[in-house]
Amino acid sequence: MSSKTSYGLSFYINRAKEKKNGECPVLLRININGERVVLQTKRFLKSEDWDPNRYQMKGRSTEARVFNEYLEAVRIKAHKKYNELLSFNDDVSPQMLRDAILGVNSAKTRQIIDIWEGHVSNLKKLIGKENSYATYQKYNTAKNHFQTFLKKNYKQADISIKSVDYQMIQQYSIYLKTEKGCSFNTATKFLQNLKTITSISIRSGWLVKDPFNGISLTLKEVDRPYLSLEEIQRLIKFNSPFDRLNRVRDFFIFSCYTGLAYIDVKELKRSEIEGNDTTGYWIRTRRKKTGGRANIPLLKIPMSIINNYCCLDLLDANDPILPILSNQKTNAYLKELADLCKIQKQLSYHVARHTFATTITMMHGVPIETVSKMLGHKNIHTTQHYARIVDKKVGDDMELLASKLNDIGAINFAAT
Repeated sequence: MSSKTSYGLSFYINRAKEKKNGECPVLLRININGERVVLQTKRFLKSEDWDPNRYQMKGRSTEARVFNEYLEAVRIKAHKKYNELLSFNDDVSPQMLRDAILGVNSAKTRQIIDIWEGHVSNLKKLIGKENSYATYQKYNTAKNHFQTFLKKNYKQADISIKSVDYQMIQQYSIYLKTEKGCSFNTATKFLQNLKTITSISIRSGWLVKDPFNGISLTLKEVDRPYLSLEEIQRLIKFNSPFDRLNRVRDFFIFSCYTGLAYIDVKELKRSEIEGNDTTGYWIRTRRKKTGGRANIPLLKIPMSIINNYCCLDLLDANDPILPILSNQKTNAYLKELADLCKIQKQLSYHVARHTFATTITMMHGVPIETVSKMLGHKNIHTTQHYARIVDKKVGDDMELLASKLNDIGAINFAAT
């Protein structure tokens, strides 16, 4: 037992719960490091028969002797369980000791993969309610990676949550970056998933110390690819004899002009398109990934794409707007499109969202606050990762500034 550990047991009667016959329940208070819980002993005693100084029943009668022997047996059992817990755990909480005395399984050391699978199961149940399928899939993939790491490095499919420490986390980080070939940010995101599990364990009392203490999980700023107006025009003018390529091109361009992610386009319904030919049309939806509200005016190009694939007036409220292909096929065909259109960038559907944030909106003077609302972001900091002021915009702004400064300078020199 650590010299810094404060541990104590004491019996007392709860007068507030006195029964009609005058008997009060006898309770055991467990105190460890300032935390306390109460355990029912299933024994009752009248207040006048209780000795508050010796924490037992008064007298030397047979009844008193049997009663006090029972309390002593409970005390001995508590001490034994406490020492057992200390042999397997660095720290023992009052809750753990109480559960061990009662024989509750939750007092036993929990396994990390078991905890992780429980979290993944809960995420799956909440798909479409509090989280998306992508979130469930992300945590399930992260769990599989960590279990593979355990099997390779520790020859076990699961280990005690208490075994997860700083050294193990560092080894897992190296494993992700080397054997799994993850980039710095991808590896960091998998570590963030692991931290979620350890945080759940801390809050549940299964883990006392935070193994991530001193470990930074900050992502590096990355240069997100986007298309220029000239590259967008190349795609728009492209016409293939293969319908699949033309369709993927159309849906990609649709996202370039709306900022919608793949899943948001796939699940876009008629009820989420508001307006008419006179006042114009708007997309009013919630992002599937975050639940953030996205309000986007439909410009001429995305509106023409909708009209090419459906007639809004003939659709029911829950009918999909665009017949989009699977995400896997879409991204595969986008790479083919990039080659055919001589675009020297790795196209994925997410590039369209970046293009909307940068080329379509920010480059044309749309305020970042407005862009943030159209993208469905919950805070503007997220938008700043997508939208950047590119060199051309900076150059245009500086030319405008230079012309103003030149005019001021000319007036000042003329005056002298």
